[in-house]
Amino acid sequence: MSFDVTFPLVLLAAYGLFNLLLSAAVVLSWRAGLRRHLTDADAVLGVRLLPAMGSAALVLTVVLPAFLMYEPRHAHDQPGPLLVVSALFALLVLGDGIRRGLRASRATRALVRGSQPLPARPAAGGPQVTVINVKEPLVGVVGGLRQRIVAARCVATACDDEEFRQVLAHEAAHMDARDNLKLLLLLTMPDALAWSSTGSALTEHWRAATELEADERASGADPRKRIALASALIKVARLSMASGRPRRASRVSTQLSGLEHRVRRLLAPSAAMRRSFPARRLLTCALLVPLLAVPLYASVHRLIEALVAFGR
Repeated sequence: MSFDVTFPLVLLAAYGLFNLLLSAAVVLSWRAGLRRHLTDADAVLGVRLLPAMGSAALVLTVVLPAFLMYEPRHAHDQPGPLLVVSALFALLVLGDGIRRGLRASRATRALVRGSQPLPARPAAGGPQVTVINVKEPLVGVVGGLRQRIVAARCVATACDDEEFRQVLAHEAAHMDARDNLKLLLLLTMPDALAWSSTGSALTEHWRAATELEADERASGADPRKRIALASALIKVARLSMASGRPRRASRVSTQLSGLEHRVRRLLAPSAAMRRSFPARRLLTCALLVPLLAVPLYASVHRLIEALVAFGR
C-alpha cells in the first residue's frame, strides 16, 4: 500500500488507540475517587475533554512528525488488521461525535421554531430575555456563538420582579462563561468515553458545577439576591412537577437532589468557590510531552511500523 494511503490510516489508527487508552484512564481514575478532587467546572471540563483533545495533540505533535521524518516516501506496506480496525474505530467515534452535535443542534432549532415569542417582560438592569409560549417551565440560554436567554411565560408569571431578575442574572452568568459552547463540546467530543457511564457522570458533574458557579456569580454575597434566586428555583421546580414533564433543558429547574443542594447553598452564607484541582500544572505538563518526545521520534516510528505490521 502506498505512502499516501498508509499515512492517513496511521494517523486515524493512532488517534483511535490513544483515544481508547485515555478514555480507559479517565474511567479508572473516576472510579478510584477522582470526583472528590473536581470542585470546579473547568477542572471537570478538562478531564472530560482529555481523551479527545489529548489524542489529537499526541497524533499531531508526536505521531505525525515522527512518521513524516522517518517513513520513506517510496515505501509500500501492507497494513495489518490492528491498523485497519483502529482506523475504523477512530472513524466511528468521529462520526458519532458529529451525530451527537447535529442532534443537539436540531433539538435547539426545534425548540426555537416550535415556540411562540411573546412581548418580553420588563427586567430593569437585567439582560434581554425572549419570553416564549410553551407549556414546559423552561428557562435557559440557547445558541453557542449567538446566545440568548429564553423563558417560558409561566415562569415569568410565577416569579416576582426580583426573583425573575435573579433568574436572568443566573442565565447571564452562564452566557458570560460560554457554558453553552462548552456543553456543545462535551456532547460532541469524539471519544470512547461518550459511550460509558463515566462520560455521562462527568457531563452531569460539570452541569452541577456550572449551576453552583452561576448561582454564586449571579447573587454574590447579597442575602436578598440569594433568597430571591432560591425562591425562584423552588417555584420553577413546582411548575415542573405540576406540568408532569420534568425539565431537562432548563438550567434553573434541575433534578430535585441538585435543586436541594443549590437552595441550601444559596440560603447559607456566601463562600468562595474552591479550586483545588491543579489544572494549570497538569496543562503545563501536558504541553511538555511533545517537547520531551522529540528525541524519541525514531522510537515512535518503530512503534508505528510495529502497528502497521501487527497481525499481518
